[in-house]
Amino acid sequence: MSASDNEREKIAPQPKTWTMPVVLMTTILALQLIIAIVTYPFLPDQVPSHWNAAGQVNSYAPKLIAIGLFPLISFMLLVVLRGLVKMGPRLTRDGESSNRFFIDITLSGVMLLMLVLQLTVVAISLGVKLDLPFVICFVVSLFFIVLGNYMGKLRRNFWAGIRTPWTLTNDTTWERTHRLGGWLFVVGGLFGLIASFVPQLRFVGIIVPAIGVAVISYVYSYIVYQRVTAHDSQHSDPF
Repeated sequence: MSASDNEREKIAPQPKTWTMPVVLMTTILALQLIIAIVTYPFLPDQVPSHWNAAGQVNSYAPKLIAIGLFPLISFMLLVVLRGLVKMGPRLTRDGESSNRFFIDITLSGVMLLMLVLQLTVVAISLGVKLDLPFVICFVVSLFFIVLGNYMGKLRRNFWAGIRTPWTLTNDTTWERTHRLGGWLFVVGGLFGLIASFVPQLRFVGIIVPAIGVAVISYVYSYIVYQRVTAHDSQHSDPF
């Protein structure tokens, strides 16, 4: 190995495989498998698989499918989707570790939601009364807040973040849009937390922040891109 190779390793060390989010995802998957195995003999043949907007069960499925589906989804997220992200193209060399951490945090949040839904299905099947709309609204709102706190550190990539035609082609547009998007996610998550305690607002507490973040971020990214390109063209014009 040459001296230059040693210098490159010192400058850009390989990321750790077992980071905090990876440990969390692996733990969640293990818990899901344990819950499925331990509770399976005690569950009825048909367990809840779908709820209406009011939180009432309106569909049932065989317990093997309903209980086994949650660990399967988590396994796909941890192994397949995370593997695809690693093999995907890179738009920039900067911020790789931040991007990987954000994606892992996002996958961890989705897996945690799968765990909560699995526990809810098991509890309701065993006769425990739970307010599912409250649980979902509360957990999703917390998820929004967590994502919002990390979004500003995300760098341009194909897999995660606010990916519009303008953020994907311009670093400045990407960074400004994600700074705003981070604040929007936090505000939307706080609104959702409050709405989760008001039954009439729970559905609104999830849908409105999600749509609001998407629309505002999309429009804002276009405005920023137009300003950045106009500024660059003015300074690059020798006349």
